[in-house]
Amino acid sequence: MPTQQRPGCLFDLHGVLADSWQYHLRSWQAIATELGIPWTAELAAKLPGMSREDSLEAILASVSRQRDFNVRQRQMITNHEDALYKQYVTVLTPANCLPGIPDFLQKLTQAGYPLAVASASTNAASEIDHLGLRGYFPHIVDARQLKASKPAPDVYLAAAKLIGCDPRACVAFEDTVTGVQSAVAAGCRVIGINPVPLAGATIMVTRTNDLSLSVVRQVRDLPDA
Repeated sequence: MPTQQRPGCLFDLHGVLADSWQYHLRSWQAIATELGIPWTAELAAKLPGMSREDSLEAILASVSRQRDFNVRQRQMITNHEDALYKQYVTVLTPANCLPGIPDFLQKLTQAGYPLAVASASTNAASEIDHLGLRGYFPHIVDARQLKASKPAPDVYLAAAKLIGCDPRACVAFEDTVTGVQSAVAAGCRVIGINPVPLAGATIMVTRTNDLSLSVVRQVRDLPDA
């Protein structure tokens, strides 16, 4: 594996940097209600990490209505969800950062680790600005330019390219199975952040407060599987 003094650190956004997934879920719950589809705990657990199109598909599939809408109608529905979510983005503040994240990002930056945001959200740049994290993340993947969303590797390959790193020399931070699959497919080592083990993660921590430089060094020191 190629080596470098400081590996790139590639961050998912929702559930890793901020608790903003709750707002996507609220938006999708509103969409489900408008479509007359019951909102369930299973949907709330399944959607995090999915693209907007895949989220709609999952909601429709939950009641076997995948054939209800054509491509144009689906686009109108996902645009509506995006508009609902953007209303929530405007009220995001640094207080929405997950515990320990600003301090951890500061330590990574001071230690010379290159950082990038690897999110499938088309609102990622705006969210980072509202969260007050732009100083740490001059590099944010433009999800609109991706050919495929997670679990495809595209977003992590793009993030690694933004900071000039081989993805195999990068550490990804993820909180969902779909996200871990994306990062692993790109060749990254993965720090999973979740109380429940995520298949494919190189190492797990329970919460964002557990992130540290020593954890990053530990994941890089582990032998290849």
